[in-house]
Amino acid sequence: MTMVEYFSFLPYGKYAFYVWLAYGVSAVTVITLFLSANRKHKKTLINLQNKYSRK
Repeated sequence: MTMVEYFSFLPYGKYAFYVWLAYGVSAVTVITLFLSANRKHKKTLINLQNKYSRK
């Protein structure tokens, strides 16, 4: 299989803009949700450490 055959699906005909836009929006959404959840998880761990630390 040549590289041309391998990447022949990329143009998607006249719907390329909509297809790649959907992929882009989906990727940005998933990355944003992942980063947000990661940030909230770290913040929660810090809050719990502060709450239950022996002072």
